[in-house]
Amino acid sequence: MPTAAKRRAAFKALHEKGRAFLMPNPFDIGTARILDGLRFDAMATSSAGYAWTQGVKDAEGLITRDDALGHAADIIAATSVPVNGDLENGFGDSPDDVVATVKGAIEVGLAGCSIEDYTTDPKHPYYDLELAVERIKAAVDAKNRLAPDFVLTARSEGPVQTQHELDETIKRLNAFAEAGADCVYAPELKDKEQIATVLAAVKAPMNVLAGRKNFHLTRKELGDMGVTRVSIGAGLARLAYRAFIAAAEDMKDGGTFGCFDRTETMPEGIPDFESFMKTRP
Repeated sequence: MPTAAKRRAAFKALHEKGRAFLMPNPFDIGTARILDGLRFDAMATSSAGYAWTQGVKDAEGLITRDDALGHAADIIAATSVPVNGDLENGFGDSPDDVVATVKGAIEVGLAGCSIEDYTTDPKHPYYDLELAVERIKAAVDAKNRLAPDFVLTARSEGPVQTQHELDETIKRLNAFAEAGADCVYAPELKDKEQIATVLAAVKAPMNVLAGRKNFHLTRKELGDMGVTRVSIGAGLARLAYRAFIAAAEDMKDGGTFGCFDRTETMPEGIPDFESFMKTRP
C-alpha cells in the first residue's frame, strides 16, 4: 500500500490539475474495495453514509471524532488511493477542537479532510463568520506544521436559494480561501448558473456535490466550467439503502421474492461485487 505521504502528494496533485476529478464516497470496507477495484483516483468518507451503517442520523453529534477517524482508518487500509475525510464540523465548536480533528486525520493517514461551518444546533445552525474563519485558520496552521500537502477543504453549508444567501456563501468561501483553505465547497450548489457565479467570484479550487437527485451536469461540463473536484457524498449509500428497503417491503407487503431477480440483471460487463473482495491468504 502507498504511504500516507505518497497519498497526500497524489491528492494534492489532483487538485492542481483541475478538470473535475471524481471522488466517490464509500460507506464501509466492502464498498471501499469495490471503488478501489474500479480504479478511481481518490475517494472520501461520507459522514452520513457511515452514520447510517451505525444506525444513527448524520450531523446530530451521534458520531464521535474517534468513531469517524476509526472508520477513516478502515477505509484507508482497504484502499490504495488517497482518501479524504468527511469530518463534519471538526467535532467541536472551538478552533482547538478543529485542530485536534485535523491532527487525528493526519495521524490516521487521510490525504485531506473537510471542515463544515454547520454547528449541529438547529437554533443557530451556522457559525458566525468570524468564528468560522478562526476555525479554518487554526486548521490550516496545524496542517501546515504537520503535513503541508494535506488538503484542507472548508465547507459553507448554508442555503443558496436567494441572492442574499448566494452572496453570503460567496463571502464565506472567499474568507475560507483567504484563511488558507486548499479547496472550498458549498454542498447546496447544483444550479449551473449559480456554480458559474461562484467559480467566477471565488479564486480557489472548488468541490461540487453531484450525488443527488436532479443533478444533470456531467463531469465534462463541470470540468469545462472550472470545477476542480466532484464528490458523491451520501449518494451511493442512499441508493444502497433505498434498494434494501424496497426489497424488504416487497417481501413483507407483497409476499413475493422477485426483488432478488434484480441482482441477476446487471448490464453486461459490470463485474460481480464479490470479485472485489479479498480471499483467504
